[in-house]
Amino acid sequence: MLLHISDTNGENNLLEWMLSGLQNTDICPGTASLHPAADEAQISLCRLSGTTCDFCTERNLQCIVSQEADFPEDGYEPIVPRRIHALTHKSRLLPPLDLCEELINLYFRYIHVSFHVLFHKPSFLAAFKNGSLSRILLFAVIGMSARFSQHESLIKASPRERGRPFTKEAERLLNLHDISLTTIQACLLLGASAVVEGEGATESVYFSIACRMGMLLDLPNAPVTTRIQQELNFRVWWALYETDTWSSTGVRLPKMMPLRNVPLPMAEKRFLELSSTAPPNRTYIANRGSPTAKSPIPQDSLIAHSVMVNQIFSQIDEVNSRAVSGELHGAELTQAVERVSVELNSWACSLPDRMVNTPENLVYWTRQGFGNIFVVLHMDYCHLCQILFYQFLHGSANQAYHHEDQDQHQLRSQYAQKCRKYSTDVCNLIHLASETEGAELLNSIVGHVLTIASTVQLHILLFSDDAADVHSARRLLERNFELLTRLKTFWPCIDISFARFEAFHKACLRCQDDSHFQMDQWMLKFMLEFAAPLTERYEEEGGGEENFQRPWSLISTAI
Repeated sequence: MLLHISDTNGENNLLEWMLSGLQNTDICPGTASLHPAADEAQISLCRLSGTTCDFCTERNLQCIVSQEADFPEDGYEPIVPRRIHALTHKSRLLPPLDLCEELINLYFRYIHVSFHVLFHKPSFLAAFKNGSLSRILLFAVIGMSARFSQHESLIKASPRERGRPFTKEAERLLNLHDISLTTIQACLLLGASAVVEGEGATESVYFSIACRMGMLLDLPNAPVTTRIQQELNFRVWWALYETDTWSSTGVRLPKMMPLRNVPLPMAEKRFLELSSTAPPNRTYIANRGSPTAKSPIPQDSLIAHSVMVNQIFSQIDEVNSRAVSGELHGAELTQAVERVSVELNSWACSLPDRMVNTPENLVYWTRQGFGNIFVVLHMDYCHLCQILFYQFLHGSANQAYHHEDQDQHQLRSQYAQKCRKYSTDVCNLIHLASETEGAELLNSIVGHVLTIASTVQLHILLFSDDAADVHSARRLLERNFELLTRLKTFWPCIDISFARFEAFHKACLRCQDDSHFQMDQWMLKFMLEFAAPLTERYEEEGGGEENFQRPWSLISTAI
């Protein structure tokens, strides 16, 4: 029996009357048919994607709309106009509201701070509940967070697969004719989704669009009616600046975003408590295009301090790139490194007592609800330090390597030791956070940081003569492996992290010294392009897989 849905009111009313008596019948108008009982394979189509049509949601029916119908392959189909993007607009893909709310909360728990500070949580939740939230933002958000859900409609799919249908719907809804904050936020989320799938080029395109729109809108000066909107514009601007810095460096392309005198993010607690009716600060006028202006740092803002330390990354990349090209070497190199080192140290020394990296402060910020922001702050700092000093690992195990004068020799040894220290610090920090409820980080960036840190621990394991250091390195590698294995459950790009470490380890075993730690183009790519597959460094040397231990086997094998 088939039901033909007509546009005439009479037939529509008849259809509604007929269907109203079928509450206990398996029916889905998306298939335009009645069926006595849908088999499990059909029902799983919606269950696995976590999606259902509005008709079935309202009547508590099991929806069997196919994924093929939901997600056409044609990426150039007409875009739904932004004015009807609200949740009140009917969509077959809109998941049940309880699932949406769960996924939104998971986003703010695991994704929001770690990727981009893009939303004001109370306003986002209020917009969701009153139906004014743009569908594109809803789908982009839950596409990122669905991997962490244990909802019954998603549990049969692997964590990696759970968010993909939602992300694909967000891609379909994207309207590049709508130059707005909403489109910027969507592009940043879609770029983040692309990078975790190992699609670095797609990530770069989305981020570039977001940056260009931010500049076109002059986001810091965009008209607003509330203080929340104004602060959010400032935060998104800084998110664009940081994203552009890391993404452009990773693909070795010029940066797009200028450094401007934009107010740094206020303290998170204050931001969350802002009144929805508080007027914006009218006294601020941005210095458009100013390359050197710096804003005062709100001393109680973890995110503001994070923005400041991440600005040093460009200097680190410049030093490493010039070292690879041969522009910097010897005393000139160590002088350049020392200048950046002093700046990093100055940043660390200027932190308020409550923001210093201690276990007690981690507990303090976790109780405030911001433990994960505290961890991200110091993870970024330690990572910047380890990549600044990384090149000095090369030769540090061989006292005969150095041909410089005594001062240069001592400096290089100190820098190598600093690299080992910061690698150990970041491992210990992430391990402690993983054991602290409310502070654990489960995002893919942690995988990249741990991979770089693991290669430093590998250097200790292979070349250190200190038994205590070797024991510590083995312990840290073992714990890193456990954390990466857990992250691998959620993020496809962690497969790349494992493969990169294995390629690195293979190259180490080909050499009898630590020459593999020498800074060159391969090493730059290893440190920066964390979502890109990495070729073996010395492919011409050959050698089969059977000649090498699996890299993580070293953690349980005496050297």
